[in-house]
Amino acid sequence: MKKLIVSVFIVMSLLLSTSGIHAYQEGIIIEVGAERDNAPSGVQYISYTIKAGDSLYKISRMYGVSIESIMELNNIDSYLIYPGQILQIAVNVPDNDNIIYIVRSGDSLYFISKRYNISIDSIKRTNNLNSDLIFIGQRLEIPADEDGEAGKGPDIFYSADGKIVLNNRTEGSAVSAQEESGFNNRVFPLKEDKTEIKYQENEMIVKYKPMIGSQAVEELEKENDLVNISTVNRPEGIIARYQIPEDRELEELLQEYREKENVLWAEPNYIYYPAVVPNDRYYRNYQWNMVNVNMEAAWELNRGDNTVVVAVLDTGIIPGHPDLKENLLPGVDFVGGGKSYSVRSYNPTDYDPTDETPYEKGGSHGTHVAGIIGAVTNNKMGVAGMNWNVKILPVRVLTRSGGTSWDIAEGIYYAIDQGVNIINMSFGSNSDSYYQREAIREAVSKGITVIAAAGNEGSSVYYPAAYPETIAVSAVGRKNTKTAYSNYGPEVDIAAPGGDYGESIISTWGYYQNGNAVADYNGMIGTSMAAPHVSGAAALLAASGITDPEEIRSRLLNTAREPVEKGRDDYYGSGLLDVYGALLNKRIEEPVVFAAEKSGSLLWVKSEFQKAEDSSFSLKRIEPSADIIAAWFDSNDNGLIDSGDYYGESVYSKTKEGYEINMWYLSRDDSSFYYQVIK
Repeated sequence: MKKLIVSVFIVMSLLLSTSGIHAYQEGIIIEVGAERDNAPSGVQYISYTIKAGDSLYKISRMYGVSIESIMELNNIDSYLIYPGQILQIAVNVPDNDNIIYIVRSGDSLYFISKRYNISIDSIKRTNNLNSDLIFIGQRLEIPADEDGEAGKGPDIFYSADGKIVLNNRTEGSAVSAQEESGFNNRVFPLKEDKTEIKYQENEMIVKYKPMIGSQAVEELEKENDLVNISTVNRPEGIIARYQIPEDRELEELLQEYREKENVLWAEPNYIYYPAVVPNDRYYRNYQWNMVNVNMEAAWELNRGDNTVVVAVLDTGIIPGHPDLKENLLPGVDFVGGGKSYSVRSYNPTDYDPTDETPYEKGGSHGTHVAGIIGAVTNNKMGVAGMNWNVKILPVRVLTRSGGTSWDIAEGIYYAIDQGVNIINMSFGSNSDSYYQREAIREAVSKGITVIAAAGNEGSSVYYPAAYPETIAVSAVGRKNTKTAYSNYGPEVDIAAPGGDYGESIISTWGYYQNGNAVADYNGMIGTSMAAPHVSGAAALLAASGITDPEEIRSRLLNTAREPVEKGRDDYYGSGLLDVYGALLNKRIEEPVVFAAEKSGSLLWVKSEFQKAEDSSFSLKRIEPSADIIAAWFDSNDNGLIDSGDYYGESVYSKTKEGYEINMWYLSRDDSSFYYQVIK
């Protein structure tokens, strides 16, 4: 039906010249060189299909004809045209020695004039051009030179097209392979009914106004038969967690409390879920995620510092994991909402953060998250963490079935009390909790960077990631494209590897069996895995002396690599995490591409310099003496191709088509490698 409607619309537009533009069809030239029996000598008719963004002015410039001639030939009396509309264009065919040139990407009148050894004014006169502006696809007539030969001047130039492949691995390093026997292949359970708001059915949390004292609170509790489970006394007001009577409806009681003059807010005790997606396949090339976020280059600048503390609020940890324990601090357990204490005077009753999730229920989510941030590295075993040196504070606020906003807020306040640098929260819900948001705001005000997973439902961003105070992280797969499961929206700040089916994120892991914690390794996927990549990057920035949350946010977002579609969007935020770029405080932009003649450590430039936008290039003026095509990103702006830069080259041949240049990171450990570029 849609095709029929569109076809009818296009026909009607030709007959009626109705106003309006509808961009639902790509335009192409569908016929070139069609000649009519009654065509004048030297005239050729071309059928052109209008595409989005076209105008009569642009088309007239493209073919070197007047707007009036197009309107007269097509019997239209309006400047309005439609995508899909077919126009007949009458173009003059040279009846002399001139040639026709179609303008390509990167062209200018200057380059075209040099290519054919004629003046710019000559091209403009021949094509009735009033300015130097030309368009891709524009048809230009190239006039003959004084000897009557078009384009046969004394200078000879060649061209080359191709693409750039940016490899974050150090030059010459191989891709590691995973041994299938080394990891378990697990399927992790999805949370139930992902879109429904979940909360403790018989509990609510209330915050009273600052002037309300404990006596008034107790009177309200008695009046409503509420059981006070726990209370936090804060200068901004008392926050209480209640068990409500069995004969009362939670929503009804919440509404009553929200209307009370003495109450700031009242909400359920929401349940939050670990943001993990099932994974039932094992991927052989392990830790591609570290390569994608540019860790090999980053590790040459900073490998972490044991004074930096990252609080991992999650399902707990496998405390004795041999690839983690060296970097672990003693943790705590807040699951169950035991007795609470005011900020700065916490005295938890449970100091055992052991994750008791059994094997068949997916194992330790928190251990996996912690390993991405700070697994012990360079120890000839297991996996590498982003920080070789760091301290991880395990704070258990969830079980594999989820956790409440009360327990999570307690965990945040405990992390504040411990003076951590970063808080990682790989969980989420579509419920907006006042209590949790207040805790996050206080953490940020104390100089703590808070990072959260966007969620795995392919829908809007979940809380706490949706709060503006957090850095919200979406997930990409191995090819740096958004995964189907990742939540998206304007709240997304940055994207990082979360893995996908068949390309999981490998990290430390474990499970609980027969009363014992078993250490192991495994693959998981989800925004839960994406968030700790950003937390790991934030920890490296903190180790470099960048500790202010806003400065860390700025570094991460401003140096993120742009995805396929340029600019900020709801899927990738500011772009793809680049840890090396963040440490450099410089976005790894498109490299420059040029042809050169190589002589020892000298590269004599033999073409124009061109930025490889969208990873592609098209050089137009290559001199015959060129022997390589080079691609280069100068990370330190010193004008030399040297350590810390990205560089790649390909042997140039005048007959070769479709170059592919692999760029590698040049290790800072090899200071002997350098080229001097001479223009």
